[in-house]
Amino acid sequence: MKLIETKEIAAWVKRTLTHVGLLLACGVALSVIPMPSVSSENTFDRIQAGEWVVASMYWEDKLVSTGKSFNPIGWHAAHMTLPIGTLIRVSNPKNHRSINVTINDRGPFAPNRDLDLSLGAGTLLGLQGLGTVYMEVLSIPPIKNMRRPVVESLFAVNDANANCLGVSAC
Repeated sequence: MKLIETKEIAAWVKRTLTHVGLLLACGVALSVIPMPSVSSENTFDRIQAGEWVVASMYWEDKLVSTGKSFNPIGWHAAHMTLPIGTLIRVSNPKNHRSINVTINDRGPFAPNRDLDLSLGAGTLLGLQGLGTVYMEVLSIPPIKNMRRPVVESLFAVNDANANCLGVSAC
């Protein structure tokens, strides 16, 4: 009886080692295959190197710099110098969360703060009050209504005045 049990145990060990070896071989084969990123956060390439900034949250009911009413649960932020409409990625190093937010306001106006996040964006990042976050600029909106310099209009030729002799006003 002991001989039969020993043969069964040996067969079981052989099967188990074969399965483990097969799994390891499959793991090695799959690890060398390049996989594209499927994260939605990586759909934008950053256009400006990231920087560590001090962020806070705000939720007051007011109008933002664009004239629209403030949405406290939206994914928006206030920054002093970035153009309105700029898309940034903010990452919290403590919990490895990140979120893409749009600059829609000016601020913060408190000393030693660089970014004001809306309550919704700050909550998703896991901020509680002030926190140090990593900010990357993803896109800057195009400049609208860009006017030509005044110098260009000085040299424009008006067809109606082309025949003026310069002696009298045309």
